[in-house]
Amino acid sequence: MKTHQLSNLLKIALSTVGILSIAGQGAYASDLKGTAFSISLECLNDTTGLLLGTNPTDTSGWQYAFDSNTDGMNGNYWVGAAPGQKNPYDIYGMAIKETATSVILALNGNMKLTGESETGAAGGQIGYGDLFFNMSGKTFEDAMSSGNLFGIHFSSVNASGVQQLGVYSGVQAKTVTDIKEGYTVNTYGGLAGGKNSYEGQVKQGGGNVGYGDLTNSYFTNNGKNQTFNLNAIASGKYLTDISFLTQGAVTQQLLATGYDATKLKGSQTIAFQFNKSAISQSVSEPANLAGLTIFGLALAGSQVRKGRSYKF
Repeated sequence: MKTHQLSNLLKIALSTVGILSIAGQGAYASDLKGTAFSISLECLNDTTGLLLGTNPTDTSGWQYAFDSNTDGMNGNYWVGAAPGQKNPYDIYGMAIKETATSVILALNGNMKLTGESETGAAGGQIGYGDLFFNMSGKTFEDAMSSGNLFGIHFSSVNASGVQQLGVYSGVQAKTVTDIKEGYTVNTYGGLAGGKNSYEGQVKQGGGNVGYGDLTNSYFTNNGKNQTFNLNAIASGKYLTDISFLTQGAVTQQLLATGYDATKLKGSQTIAFQFNKSAISQSVSEPANLAGLTIFGLALAGSQVRKGRSYKF
């Protein structure tokens, strides 16, 4: 397809999005439907994800993905926690609300934004890795290899390869498990590479492995790389900043968006939002157009591939 034809298709798509955006926030027609959002702790002791459009959107426009609360691994807690304790290494899930102009994202679990003290870990703590999102319809590693992976650096204390908090495109991911006493590929087998891997130890401890809306196949290239442990941004192009709605306890600012605090029951909620226009502007190359499942592209013609088909 010629460059001017692609340009015209993109203009049609964005115009159509503008028309659809007139709908109320609770019934907003998603521009990012099918996007896979994923996050792991720095030690890979828990991983979860949300596939936008998989679960129903509530009347306020929020979608929720629920993770197992018996798959947060740690030597001090094993699976789960002792009576009266909360395992800080357990992620309970995430929620996303998309409006005409922004994406609001909430993470819930027992891990504080500042992480958990751990003497042997780099920086003396273990916390959240960076959050990734993938609009390409490819596996995590394939999206990264083709330059179609996005990332969000939201924790200033983690071992990310970028410093500025915000959204990044063209992300290359790295592992920090080796410096965060986690499930390294060589020592433990990463995500699912044997009995000492993350999955292996959860099962040995009587827990149930969960990935929210995703499965390990999303991360392991459909089972080809069971030792996956990429969990932080190595590099990327900065796109836009993020603004926090809460960094621990649920706030009135977050509740005002219609967020239901009764659905995800971890002790810590981290919520922030970013401007969607920065993403649209970054997805301008022909190779990336196929990854946009926005209604405008679907209406623009069959010359551009529509939809995503993640392999789980």
